Amino acid sequence: MKDTRLVKILVEQKALVRLLKTIGLGKGYSTRELLTRLGAYGYGHKLLLRAHKTGLVDRKNEKNKVYNSLTRDGKKIIAIAKEIGV
Repeated sequence: MKDTRLVKILVEQKALVRLLKTIGLGKGYSTRELLTRLGAYGYGHKLLLRAHKTGLVDRKNEKNKVYNSLTRDGKKIIAIAKEIGV
């Protein structure tokens, strides 16, 4: 049942999938660096907060930076997207 929710996000919110692919499977990026890579500051930050709210991205504060990394569900969406070819 949970995988259907992930597929629904994959189909309906393509910009969110692009954000998740940009974060990737590595350590993660600070918010400022991530938004620079995306090239969208205002909309990109709203997407990032939406991804955090839906449980796809984990945000951690370290000193004066917020680091963003993928959760299990975020990694599943990337795997499904690669399998489909999105």
